[in-house]
Amino acid sequence: MISAIGLLSGVAHAQSMVTLAGVVDGGIRFTNTGAGSQYSMNSNGLFTSNRLDFVGKEDLGGGYNAHFQLESGFNLGNGALDNTSGMLFNRGAFVGVGGWFGSLDFGRQYTIAHDVVFDYDPFNFEYPGIIPLTPATDGTRFSNDAKYTGEFGPLRVRAENSFGGVAGDFNSGSARGVGAQYKWGWLNVGGAYIHRTVQAGTTTTYQPDNYYVMGAALTFGALRFAGGYMNENQDAGPPAADVRTLNYWGGATYDINPYLRVGVGVYITDLPNSSGKRSQELGSLVYSLSKATRLYAEVDYTKFGGSYVTSKTLNATGQPHQIAVSVGINHGF
Repeated sequence: MISAIGLLSGVAHAQSMVTLAGVVDGGIRFTNTGAGSQYSMNSNGLFTSNRLDFVGKEDLGGGYNAHFQLESGFNLGNGALDNTSGMLFNRGAFVGVGGWFGSLDFGRQYTIAHDVVFDYDPFNFEYPGIIPLTPATDGTRFSNDAKYTGEFGPLRVRAENSFGGVAGDFNSGSARGVGAQYKWGWLNVGGAYIHRTVQAGTTTTYQPDNYYVMGAALTFGALRFAGGYMNENQDAGPPAADVRTLNYWGGATYDINPYLRVGVGVYITDLPNSSGKRSQELGSLVYSLSKATRLYAEVDYTKFGGSYVTSKTLNATGQPHQIAVSVGINHGF
């Protein structure tokens, strides 16, 4: 990591340590859908997303601190931002204070649901572009978010409020969530709940969306089991049908030695209102060349049914199954 002392601001004389960090990930992916095959370079990262971070923290004394993080995602193939909206710090932009009470942060940041699911995905959100573990409506982040995180012994609690910004209406466009986890030795269990209101198209109507997640992870030395359940219910409003999305998953990883890790995972998505179903099995092999650099290979097989076959939005090729293989290199700094 490269570190530098932060600049003085105005008449203030306090100094904060600013760290430049990030991830560079590049790989090749082969996909066969039954109707054809293709090779592609995944420039946004297969193993983890490509990103550049500016992280700062200042010791305020008495156990208190001020901190911030600015995180930008980029496309490795052409150097462009990894989003079409032109957001420079699309992956995160927040500032906060911390102390004995925990941490209180303000800005664009990971949702409570993301924080909880991270612990219960067998791969801890490795292969982010392949596995289906993000809420369907807003991905993994909220803008205009105030989030509290506190740790009290084995108990971790979280609460957040994302402001909707609709004049005269505190609820429209907003999101609120709570979460809790209990970690003790080999056991880690927890869950989260988020309620938000989502704009219906370009109208001034906002429909409720409720999201639940729960999971567990069991660690026995080099062997780790993890899995969970997600349920998202979005009220589409009449005459449209409500959208319900269920996800179940589970898997395990094993460190054969300090350099080599193998893992398997199964991910199932159900759309009860449209009889859609997707099941995915993924196998992974990761070899650490150093603490910062890893080589990886994975194979995944996905089977589609119901609306996942008939809907081009859910499955662009319309094929009932696909198999894919990815290899690449990941470097963190």
